[in-house]
Amino acid sequence: MSMRKHLVSLAAVIVAGLFFVSCHKDDDIIPVGLFSINAEGGQVSFAPGNLIFDTCYHFAAHQYDFGSYLGWGTGADPTDTSRNNADYPTFDDWGNYVAGGWRTLSYDEWKYVICSRPDASDKCGTATVCDVHGMILLPDNWKGSNFKPGFNGWTENVYDDVAWKMMESDGAVFLPAQGYREDGKIGYVDTAGFYWTSTPYYDDFAYYIDFIDELTNDQEYFRAIGIAVRLVKDEEY
Repeated sequence: MSMRKHLVSLAAVIVAGLFFVSCHKDDDIIPVGLFSINAEGGQVSFAPGNLIFDTCYHFAAHQYDFGSYLGWGTGADPTDTSRNNADYPTFDDWGNYVAGGWRTLSYDEWKYVICSRPDASDKCGTATVCDVHGMILLPDNWKGSNFKPGFNGWTENVYDDVAWKMMESDGAVFLPAQGYREDGKIGYVDTAGFYWTSTPYYDDFAYYIDFIDELTNDQEYFRAIGIAVRLVKDEEY
């Protein structure tokens, strides 16, 4: 999928200085379900919101809230908005700077969650949560109802705050379609979701996963774009 040309202005916040800490606390975390990431039995839990950096790293207050637009692998330098792809030569995981053992999924792990785990096609689909478009992932042991799987636009699975809290309490994960940042502007807001993986592609590119009202297949792009990050934590199995 090519990046759309229709962009809106971005109001950028510049944070001075290079030293920062995580303001996340483990006791802030709302437990969610477990998700298989490989055929060997590895499972993760997802963070309760997209990653934000302002004066420190923390998670969005709700799963349907937008996070920061981060260049690829900018764990130690989250305010880097350089347009030069050469300024992003290696992946420095944001999870290294968030207390609690968090990390970024690889491309293969993301694809396994979405496409390859048992009953994957029944545990993934587009949705609208509290008027925000996005993608829902259901945990491996999903026992709930009120969900129609598949990428069928934004009208099949619509949840207000009360209904979403019930889904969330059963372990559902929501990835908002917060668009992307390119050349200092934000585009595709509430129309498509882009999420970084930890996997480089070649030269100036890296892998991401993305969706519109369907799951798309062209999943590598310039490292200098700013897109969303949803961290995970490895769990015992």
